[in-house]
Amino acid sequence: MRFGFPHFFLIGQFWIFLILGNNISFAQGTNKDLRDVYHEWKNDTLLLNEPKLNVGKTYFSLLPIIGYGPANGFVIGGAVSFAKLFGNPPTNLSSGMLNFQVTSKKQLIFNARSKVYLNENKWFLQGDWRFLVFTQPTYGLGIEFLDINQLLFHINNLEANPEPFGEPMKFNHIRIYEEAGYRLGSSKFFAGLGIALDYHFGIVDKLLDTVRNSPDFYVTKHYLYSYINNINPEHYSNQGIKFTLLTDTRDNISNCYKGYYASFSILQNIKTGENSRNNTQLLYDARYYLGLNELRPRHVLAFWTWGSILLTGNPPYLALPSIGWDTYNRSGRGYIQGRYRGLSIIYNEAEYRFPISRNGLFGGTLFANATTASSYTQDLFDHTALGIGAGLRIQLDKLARTNLTIDFGMGNDHSSGIYFNLQETF
Repeated sequence: MRFGFPHFFLIGQFWIFLILGNNISFAQGTNKDLRDVYHEWKNDTLLLNEPKLNVGKTYFSLLPIIGYGPANGFVIGGAVSFAKLFGNPPTNLSSGMLNFQVTSKKQLIFNARSKVYLNENKWFLQGDWRFLVFTQPTYGLGIEFLDINQLLFHINNLEANPEPFGEPMKFNHIRIYEEAGYRLGSSKFFAGLGIALDYHFGIVDKLLDTVRNSPDFYVTKHYLYSYINNINPEHYSNQGIKFTLLTDTRDNISNCYKGYYASFSILQNIKTGENSRNNTQLLYDARYYLGLNELRPRHVLAFWTWGSILLTGNPPYLALPSIGWDTYNRSGRGYIQGRYRGLSIIYNEAEYRFPISRNGLFGGTLFANATTASSYTQDLFDHTALGIGAGLRIQLDKLARTNLTIDFGMGNDHSSGIYFNLQETF
């Protein structure tokens, strides 16, 4: 889940509630998290620690959200996360998150995401379910640099001040992605099959005016793309079958110190009506983690690359790949969500993670990312958008390695932003 700037202040107000309501216990040692600090402050020596996670037990965290953000107005909602071991080692830890928010700008945000490893990692299940009543500007396809002097500031990829070149939209979005992978023998590889559905409806281009004699005549990039591909610009869908091969050797999904993850998929979308199109996409997601110090394992070089390559056909506009619209909305630090979209897109990021305090409570990160996207007039790698930044980490759960992350990123076009999250960016 991603927290906006006003939500962050409310974390402080509700933190005691979160700590007391969390079932996860922590091991003794010099490595500290925020709960240890709380018990030291209370002078409580009965910490009731568990040496490790218990198999079959579900560990919940609950966080209420009340706040205000420029892109959302007043916000109320909550988030629930869980962690669970479905079997003894070598079974990987499973995790999931449920998030619900409503805003005074008539936005409704519901997300449910999960990654589940069943006993002995025989099956791997992952899901990404969303329902959004949403508003967001869009910027066309490819990488375009504009000569502007205005500082463009964002909070968690959401618009925090008006942008002179974005085309504002509102839309509703239903997403249902669900996938099951079966381990191939005793290897670390899984072969998976899944479904992927994106349905956008109630789409309104706020700047669109197709009356030629009107003083406000304006054709948006979304409308033009839809017109060229004979797609209804007010509602459309993209649905298909996904075939995946993946491997995962990470020592922890939430915050990895060593190992790698890689998945390669073919997504065959199928036309089911006038407002969908046959198209084929190649998808990949690869992550590698290099530990630099065995005594202090939080010194890590982390690398992430993901991409979506259009092989055939033309998906609807809002179903095209875009930064900030990956599974956990983590890509593109330094930019607003959706700033770069393409027929195909490739995203790369490198990050150095390091401890700051000796007790492990505080850590930091330096990162850089690069995005390239194609359009009808641009090929991949014709232009590249760069982002750089730094961040602070506060260890909330030393057993599950859950961090509160606070990052500041800068990108092209004088773009910058602050990003709040739970768990690492990737």
